[in-house]
Amino acid sequence: MKTRTQPRVEQQLSEIDGYLELGMQQEALALVRASLGKEQICAEQFNACVFALLQSEHPEPWKPAVETAYGRLRKPVADEVRSAMLNYYFSVRDPAKALEFFPRRRVKFFDAWTMMQVCLELGRLKQAKKIARLCSEILAVAKGTFAKASMSDALAAYYLRIGDWQQALRFWKEAPVEPAFQRQRLCGIVKVHLMQALEAARGGLASVAANRQQPDLSNEIQLPGNEATLAADTELELQDLERAIEGLVPEAELNQWKKSDIRGQMSGQTPNIER
Repeated sequence: MKTRTQPRVEQQLSEIDGYLELGMQQEALALVRASLGKEQICAEQFNACVFALLQSEHPEPWKPAVETAYGRLRKPVADEVRSAMLNYYFSVRDPAKALEFFPRRRVKFFDAWTMMQVCLELGRLKQAKKIARLCSEILAVAKGTFAKASMSDALAAYYLRIGDWQQALRFWKEAPVEPAFQRQRLCGIVKVHLMQALEAARGGLASVAANRQQPDLSNEIQLPGNEATLAADTELELQDLERAIEGLVPEAELNQWKKSDIRGQMSGQTPNIER
């Protein structure tokens, strides 16, 4: 994020980075406020300010300043600036705005992770499929554990959403044990097993319903009236299990589970990768 052509800008960026490395967040934010408030701000300054805000505890109140500074930048903006806005809007829980700033050419791995989360949150599964192909390509050439863990997490989240439990489980189990993704990894594995249990419960209910329509008369002769009672008891217990599991499954995954034709609906192209 540093420039060689503007020494003064380079010094400001170094000061922001230095304060953040020393844990002096208030001093760093004071420089960020001064930089964002300038009538003329370059892309390097803007990126440094936004990524500094992403390390702060409360980036939300900075939204007006960020948007105003962005409006002062020379257009069209580079993908680096779009990356900053993408990650900022995602961090302040505005996925619809984040969607507008997807990088158009080269995509870095941390942007690909954010893009996947945005697509899944907005339910844009066709676009998520494109990002999944991109994440697979990045994962294939990734060398660092953070990059591998982030791409594995993005792919697992995608496969969980489309109902491919085995693929989701594989990516989370095989992912590097990266602290930044420990919560997603461990909770994701539990979500997969919950979805498998829910699928088993509903499959059992379907089996009971089918048997009710076509009762086994041979058993009825041997145990008069007993088959209906056993079926009713089985159905009640399966329904109790179904409700209990549904109470644990996140609503997004639960709603998506009901859609059986997802895989056939998705297609698209893959953007270029910045290696």
